Amino acid sequence: VLNPYSSLEELHKVFQLLLTANPRLAAERDGFKLAPFNWAADYDNVCSQHGLKTLNAATLLAILPAIAAYCPPEVDAGETCLKVSPTGVSVGAPPAKCQVPAEQLSLRFLEGDRVICRVPVPGNACEWEEGVVIGTWYRERCWPASHPGAAYEILLDLGGRFFALTDHDRIVRREASGPP
Repeated sequence: VLNPYSSLEELHKVFQLLLTANPRLAAERDGFKLAPFNWAADYDNVCSQHGLKTLNAATLLAILPAIAAYCPPEVDAGETCLKVSPTGVSVGAPPAKCQVPAEQLSLRFLEGDRVICRVPVPGNACEWEEGVVIGTWYRERCWPASHPGAAYEILLDLGGRFFALTDHDRIVRREASGPP
């Protein structure tokens, strides 16, 4: 499933079936102590290892919404906000060809809102860090137009720009709420 050849549409269905049957699969670690989300987030490296000239982010774009939808809070799938790419940009609205229903595109936060987001730290661990939303509907060039983009681009107080791929408490919360 975690290969760079599958389409976004195929993977939405595959992850729904897998995680509905067994949500704990998302938390399984391999010999490198990486969960499926960690491998999906490294799609550029995986595509390169397969000799692909065009990046395919479908695994990442499909797995995090599935984790948010089908995994209970006690299942730690290693999901985090991710560092923005030098070529990524917040565009303020999903693309016109977005295939997600409009009612699923409402956001909880606006530019300037204070949030905390779950970010990766060394040792395959995660921490909650404070920051401010600096953009909405972040996209990377290789993402398909059928995908709306990442809900938020966030500038952390301690530096660094990250994106929250999905608008869910598992990875981004109002700062006043504090970590879980």
